[in-house]
Amino acid sequence: MERKESLRLLFQDLGCKIESDAVLDKCFEFCDSYNIDVEKLTELWLTFCVNNNTDIDPSVDTLLELERVILKKCYKLPNSATKSHVNQEQSTVEKHFITNEADETDDILSMYGCMEKESSKCVRKSSEVETIADTQASRATAVEFSSASHVENSTVPSQRNVITDKEKILLSIGETVTSWKKTGDYDVEITKSDEPHVPSDARYMYEVLSKQGSLLTFVCQSLGNRLFKAWSAATDNVTELRYVKNVRSVNQTNFRTFGRINAKKEASNTVMLEGSMRRKGTSAADTISLDFRNMKQYSVFSGQIVAVEAINPVGDALYVKEIFAKLYAPLAPAPRIESRINIFVAAGPFTASNNMHCQPLWDLMENVATNEPQVLILIGPFLEYTHSEIQNNTIKDTHQELFEKIITRIMKSTRQNTQVILVASNRDAHHEPIFPTPQYTVFNRKLLQSYSNLKLMPDPCILDIAGLKVGVTSVDVIKHIGKEEISNVSGDRLTRLADHVLAQTCFYPVYPSPEDLNVDTELWEKYTFFDQQPHVMILPSDMRSYCKVINECMVLNPERMHKNIYARLSVKPVLGGKWSPNNISCEIIKV
Repeated sequence: MERKESLRLLFQDLGCKIESDAVLDKCFEFCDSYNIDVEKLTELWLTFCVNNNTDIDPSVDTLLELERVILKKCYKLPNSATKSHVNQEQSTVEKHFITNEADETDDILSMYGCMEKESSKCVRKSSEVETIADTQASRATAVEFSSASHVENSTVPSQRNVITDKEKILLSIGETVTSWKKTGDYDVEITKSDEPHVPSDARYMYEVLSKQGSLLTFVCQSLGNRLFKAWSAATDNVTELRYVKNVRSVNQTNFRTFGRINAKKEASNTVMLEGSMRRKGTSAADTISLDFRNMKQYSVFSGQIVAVEAINPVGDALYVKEIFAKLYAPLAPAPRIESRINIFVAAGPFTASNNMHCQPLWDLMENVATNEPQVLILIGPFLEYTHSEIQNNTIKDTHQELFEKIITRIMKSTRQNTQVILVASNRDAHHEPIFPTPQYTVFNRKLLQSYSNLKLMPDPCILDIAGLKVGVTSVDVIKHIGKEEISNVSGDRLTRLADHVLAQTCFYPVYPSPEDLNVDTELWEKYTFFDQQPHVMILPSDMRSYCKVINECMVLNPERMHKNIYARLSVKPVLGGKWSPNNISCEIIKV
């Protein structure tokens, strides 16, 4: 039962409802047959739904369709007997599918990093379908990327699915906003906050392993010492406990130490604690396993800096009694907002997997032109580097030229009193493939001179909107933490994952990072930590959209624009100098 409930919660985090246990049983059957874990299966399900416009609530029939399109192609069966069983089911499922869906699914899987290494060996579609698809692609490319038509001509036919629930509110929090149209002439100026930001000329790829190790140790010691102090203050020193920095200290009475978590899901959820000190003659810090048998609840992930209270009777493991990892930054001062301001937020990719029309973005810009929000925040990528048309090099323009055409059309669609913020992404084909990421480069000087309301920001960044601090990153940190987390906690998983970001005072606390994210340790140490907690934290993710108040901070996931979803915020002025997250109303809505 625990296994089923765990899987049910994973689906709930994606916004899926499970109608019967038969669905869960079928999922476990696939996991066993294709040798994948439940996290990977739920990711594949989400990708399949997005690409095929399928109802997100799984059923046995739709799971069988998922098997035919993705699992059979990209995952090996352990034995011939299982293959025979799967082949028998194939004939009944094939009737419900269009042949070219398989290739589209490959594209979207690749786009969101859900493909296994074996995917390069997947069988492609039949030659007849391939010929048709290539013909269609060549026709579309000729129209989409001609110098005059790609972004200038809004009448270009789009291949996107018809949206039947336009303007549908998926989630709302706070006071109801009767109208999102701008009233009055109150405008705001937007700048970077006082926190350090990645400079546009940042140097990267000069890391030395010894320097990298020193920086990781420095961060661990800095946060660990602060955790010690905060924990001491929280417990009022009721008990006299020994604080030691040697994680392998042998003691049969409780003591406290700190270090960096190394969680290994593949090794039966083994959790190691890496210390911050190296003994003479050793090249690495001491590590020791953590035993949570005495704890009712815990939640840890790789890279997390934690302090633990434990005993180590024989030197082989820390038997944890208590864990402390809540090191929130001080709250930012109250904003100086004088009148209500509206903020629209959308995150890329902005294109479907089979074309580069950016149609969801243009639909959003129609709303922006109508409602005239004071601030529009667009978070990259604009040109997702794994998109099929970029991978196949079918675009006539250079990547930079295409990006600047998109930006030009965005600016033509907005009024001068709407401040347009572009947050860079390391996944853009035309930009630096490094995190933290410098701001976008625009070579068209006329574009920059013509639109003074265009602001380019690095990733991560903290915006200062009349004193309202808004933290933004384009990296899917929520999904990355979720993949690394080992926990025994019930409740809202998305809130817990977002809380980890605030509690570590870091936009990206995961270590090591996934293979598709190139983290420069020196830039990470300088530019991803924040000394003051923002009023709003925008963390775009493939996970289900959400908007929650966590430790007096409004944390928002606007999801992805290619799903035709964006978020809008309405911020009331501060009365009496007292700020509250209740001053913000948030809606996540279909465009």
